[in-house]
Amino acid sequence: MKILVTGFKPFLGEKINPSEMLASELEQNFPEVSALVLPVEFGKSFEILKKHLQDHTYDYVIEIGQAAGRSKICFEKIGLNWVQTEHKDESGSQPQSGSIAEGPLALMTTFPVDTVYQKLKAEQFPVEISFSAGAFVCNDLYFRTLNEFKNLKTVFVHVPLIEVQAMESKKPFLSYSESLLCFSELITILKES
Repeated sequence: MKILVTGFKPFLGEKINPSEMLASELEQNFPEVSALVLPVEFGKSFEILKKHLQDHTYDYVIEIGQAAGRSKICFEKIGLNWVQTEHKDESGSQPQSGSIAEGPLALMTTFPVDTVYQKLKAEQFPVEISFSAGAFVCNDLYFRTLNEFKNLKTVFVHVPLIEVQAMESKKPFLSYSESLLCFSELITILKES
């Protein structure tokens, strides 16, 4: 079994991004896992991922992104065909609000979200299912992946800030070690399925 885990570089003035840290550490801890760290840039993040997926074969793709304000690890079931943001990406681009690509308004993942969620919840991990990956680069990447790689079991997972990021902002956080434990268990569940 082969699993790709993607994370993002820091953005919007942050010095770290827990998604990048998780992807890198999961690759070190599991021989089945490959990591790919992407820039927080509309379009470019997907183009890098697309090239990688054309050159490699995976059973699962787990895309991880940081979501300030969330207190739980959120499994996104749906990618929306919509971009709308007040923020520029890391290249300075700020697309106009509208559809990402030709196609349906939303696509649902074929990744076994409900099964994984139930198993993680039973083990007391702070997880939930979400139906909105937002309208920034995370969702842009997720929708494009679901749209162009329809047969690939892909999920986007938003993680809260970690403690060091939340100290000044007073936003919710989850310890990095707890996030890592949760994602490690996720990999184990997929390996055993």
